[in-house]
Amino acid sequence: MKDMLDSFDHVVVVMLENRSFDNILGGLYRNGVPADAPLGKTFNGIFKDGVIKPDLTNPIPTDAPDNPDKKTEIAVSLTSNYFQPFPDPGETYPHVNTQLFNQPDCKNKGDKHSPYNLPKPVPAASMKGFVTDYIENLTYNETKHPPKSPTFEKYAQIMQCFDPTALPVLSTLATEFAVFDQWYCSVPSQTWCNRAFWNAGTSWGHVVNGASSDTAHEFENTLGWVEDSIGKTIFNQIQDSESALSWKIYTDDIIPLTGIIHFRALKDHISHIENVYTDFMDDCKNGTLPSYSFVEPRFILNHNDMHPSSYNKTLIDGKEDVGSVLLGEKFVLDIYNAVKNSKGDKDGKGSSWKNTLLIITFDEHGGCYDHVTPPVDAVPPCLDGKKPWMGFNYDRLGIRVPMIMVSANIAKNTVVNDRMDHTSFMKTMQQKWERTAPNKFPPLTARVEASPVFHSSVFTSPEKRPPDDWPSPKLAKYIPADQEKMDCSHQPLNDLQKSIVGGAKAMMGQTENLKDVLDEMKVGNAQDMLRDLRDMMKLNNKEKS
Repeated sequence: MKDMLDSFDHVVVVMLENRSFDNILGGLYRNGVPADAPLGKTFNGIFKDGVIKPDLTNPIPTDAPDNPDKKTEIAVSLTSNYFQPFPDPGETYPHVNTQLFNQPDCKNKGDKHSPYNLPKPVPAASMKGFVTDYIENLTYNETKHPPKSPTFEKYAQIMQCFDPTALPVLSTLATEFAVFDQWYCSVPSQTWCNRAFWNAGTSWGHVVNGASSDTAHEFENTLGWVEDSIGKTIFNQIQDSESALSWKIYTDDIIPLTGIIHFRALKDHISHIENVYTDFMDDCKNGTLPSYSFVEPRFILNHNDMHPSSYNKTLIDGKEDVGSVLLGEKFVLDIYNAVKNSKGDKDGKGSSWKNTLLIITFDEHGGCYDHVTPPVDAVPPCLDGKKPWMGFNYDRLGIRVPMIMVSANIAKNTVVNDRMDHTSFMKTMQQKWERTAPNKFPPLTARVEASPVFHSSVFTSPEKRPPDDWPSPKLAKYIPADQEKMDCSHQPLNDLQKSIVGGAKAMMGQTENLKDVLDEMKVGNAQDMLRDLRDMMKLNNKEKS
């Protein structure tokens, strides 16, 4: 097959939140990959020969509450419940260690104490600690006076995976184009770290989000993120290439999370990061997409990022059970249709369905169950003398996440079995853009340099598939027209929202009593805070110009 790097000129990345591969896509291909599939003939999901694999279980701790039948394990099952798991599982480094190894060393989330639930010596991950960790997380979150224990029905949720019929958009695109069953997030931990790896090839030693607290340890971490946000990104490489290459970050929020994680690296490029979601739709329609589009869902308002709802959130249900996951399906569908229907500019040039690669993925697994042990031979990025947080040395990848690619040059039922992680994206794009701007796209880190590329396998259709050969998926449930505009201003912040708003405050130097401020803040106040950061960045750019 010819080199397919030239099959696309524009790449659109949609990165959603906190779902594992099994949780979202594990139920695909229950009877096996079709014999005429162009690539892999296997699919590592939860089914074998039409039934759920019998060994996909997690043990129930002997001291687990509300287990009257004295069950010893919980098996994987399918569900169409858009709110599972509720409330939000643990996702920080210590929680993930418990999920991987099932050896918690302390109670109350285990977030503060070395070795952070990491056994010594480190064994092969059994993937048997999801129930254990979820029970501890539920107990921590549901502590009342008197204490309230989690029910069996609640902690059994962590072993549920979506029935493909509940997610027809993602399921259809995965089978009608390409799905990767060995794509891992880069860090066995949280959002900020893995999003940093996607665009910078490192998280500069950090293994937890910044800016959610002002305890001594976490406050130091927050200040570290502010300092390290100057680290070079692929956006900077495009900018510095002095070529025809271009980039934009689109968001449905006031300011993108990416603009906070990489604040100091991107703060002089406000025009590139303040593009809203409707701008993306217009650019698709007009054939004016940049070379690289990074599209973020809503994190702050009625969030459509697919993130599980947190304990202190009001579930938005009662209207066809609308929630973050169903809204996320609509978000992906709208973007897919915009790309599918894009015909270029008035002369038929520019971005279009012919030359746009759409990537749909998730930053990390978010505590949701997956059965595949992550690789333990990852190449650490150079930390330039920085001490890694919580002793993590970056030689282990994180848990599998969904990865779907859509292109006119991808045949139906393409299953990629090759191992990848988030830095494979940067490695592939650097190889491509080197052709336009030679010597301008060296690997930013040792992890990127060692990463495999995806272009050698995923483009399985040498001829362009016309749009009438592309699927037309429909949502599983109707979403009322007013749902996305629902007033959420009175709601408290979830942990991710706290990190985003806290990050904004830290970037502005407003770190006094950060924890108390965030605990009391509502979504409406958060919007005001993000506007302040955006205005500060605009003022900074105006003064420099």
